[in-house]
Amino acid sequence: METTSSGNGRGEPDTGLMSDVVLEAVEDNNSNSNNNGVHIEEEDLGQHVSLLHAKEEEGDAVETAGSRRKRRRRRLKIATNLAILFAGPLVFLVLCFVQIATSGKELPTTGVLFWVAWWWVTEILPLGFTAFVPALVLPLIGVCTTEAVTACYLNPTIMLFVQSFLLASCVRKYNLHKRVALKVMLVTGTRPSGILLGSMLITAVLSMWMSNTATSAMMVPLVMSLYETLFQNQKREERSCEMSTQARLQAYQASDSFPVTPEKTSGMNGSGQHSTEHQSSGGVNMPASTPPSCRTNSRAKEEDEKSVKKFGKGLMLSVAYSASIGGTATLIGTGPNLVLMQAWEKVYGDSPSFLGWFGFGLTYTVAMLSILYIFLLSFFTTRKLPSATSSQLRLMLRDLGPYSWAERVVTASLLVVMLLWLTRKKPILGWGDAMKKSGASVHDYMPAMAAAIVLSIIPENNPFRKSSRKGGKILEMSAFKEVSWGVVFLLGGGVALSLGIEESGLLEYITSALNYLKGNVSKFVFPLLITTFVTFATEFVSNVAMSSIVLPILANIGTKSANLGLIPATLACSCAFMLPSATPPNALAYGSGLLNVFPDMVFSGLFMNCIGIGLITFWSIFIAPLFFPENTTSM
Repeated sequence: METTSSGNGRGEPDTGLMSDVVLEAVEDNNSNSNNNGVHIEEEDLGQHVSLLHAKEEEGDAVETAGSRRKRRRRRLKIATNLAILFAGPLVFLVLCFVQIATSGKELPTTGVLFWVAWWWVTEILPLGFTAFVPALVLPLIGVCTTEAVTACYLNPTIMLFVQSFLLASCVRKYNLHKRVALKVMLVTGTRPSGILLGSMLITAVLSMWMSNTATSAMMVPLVMSLYETLFQNQKREERSCEMSTQARLQAYQASDSFPVTPEKTSGMNGSGQHSTEHQSSGGVNMPASTPPSCRTNSRAKEEDEKSVKKFGKGLMLSVAYSASIGGTATLIGTGPNLVLMQAWEKVYGDSPSFLGWFGFGLTYTVAMLSILYIFLLSFFTTRKLPSATSSQLRLMLRDLGPYSWAERVVTASLLVVMLLWLTRKKPILGWGDAMKKSGASVHDYMPAMAAAIVLSIIPENNPFRKSSRKGGKILEMSAFKEVSWGVVFLLGGGVALSLGIEESGLLEYITSALNYLKGNVSKFVFPLLITTFVTFATEFVSNVAMSSIVLPILANIGTKSANLGLIPATLACSCAFMLPSATPPNALAYGSGLLNVFPDMVFSGLFMNCIGIGLITFWSIFIAPLFFPENTTSM
């Protein structure tokens, strides 16, 4: 069909002419094929439009179904959260109504205990806010007065916790912890085994005096930089090996004495390297093959990369686990130890000596770290790993600058505080015991508080040197922002809860049940059961929350039974190794991107949990009586 430009001027077919032609084709029997073609085109167009409409309707249906599922999941989540939120108060109210028919306050206090424990376990609210429940409810049901319950939130042990945070903020402010870490790394060496040992030692030692979270937050980036250096060295070694192989081949091909012939090139292996057994026609050996360390085949490269990544997993686990283990060595190292101090002081009249617990906890820490080191060295390192260079460490140390005046003052203050802690009670000096004889009251928070006051007076720049720089004080009010106030109130809530359990008479029922269990099992089985339960329970509950519930109860099973319940439960609260959500160190290590929950953390954590259960039970039964003979039962 011919097209014309008449009537429209755009070179398009004239519609009137097309209509006439189509009409003639319909009337003409010889044009049946053309007529059928037009109908087929119209039908195809209609089917195409229908298909588009169907796809649009299908897409709308899929989108609607997806939005319905999202709304359903959102509603289910809201309903679940509301059920969790109101379950605790509902149980409390039910027990209060039941108690109306009888005398006493045991059932309402049980309801408060369930309410707080339930919210702590589910973490439906931040733990610090949940800790306010005892202060609100216990006075309303007449268990204790408002003065008594609010005093629990800032007792001497919690004051020690706050002062320790303030001193630790000075350490972080001037990067003193990083300087110590880098110097220790230079001493332990830059081989993989040395890096692993150094990361464990630094993390454990810092965790004894700083919070586990702050220690891990500092060590994870430092260890990551060492891992990246190791990975870069491995890549650099592969590139140098490839360049060496190419240079050898080019040198041999350029040789006039030994021209390359097809027979000679057949002696090359699959990777382009000459075989050591091949000889030239003249009886002279070909150039030596690439050294064994320069393995350029893809399979060997993959193995090397897997080895380096596996070692990175071991480094992250070493930081997370060492932070939890190291905190058990001192009374201020971790939250459960502070709860132990409160429970011990309340039941036995005085908290354990800093030196006594340090001796007991340090021996346990060394044993656990030794097993952890052997485990990580056996399963996360290989002989194929390259060594890092100390230049990276020295460069990082140089970036910190010279040892400043503020760092010297902070170091001296920390050493004095540690010395006063270790000598407060006999057998070393016993200055606190001497002052008590004259009627004074002494606690471990006092040296830390005195150091904080001194550091708030001393300027951060040396006042004995003329300097144009004018800085502030070493310790300023901004340091209070770094205090973990949620943990502070969590500790106070645990103390308030234990006060309510004691004042209501509920403690007598729980203690009698535990004494019955203790009397019907051996002295070895009872701490084993306590340790096993707390170890796996603390995987899902905050270690401070767990210790706040369990330790005040276990402290009352007998004046000579601290090593059967109180001590093993305290150590077990710091054995959460399996899940990222169990402790902040685990979460920080998992956040590095090198670890998988399964199998890296679950299998390794399960192994360390089992080791911890056995070691804690042994240490509590056989080692604790050597350090706490007045409050323990020896076998």
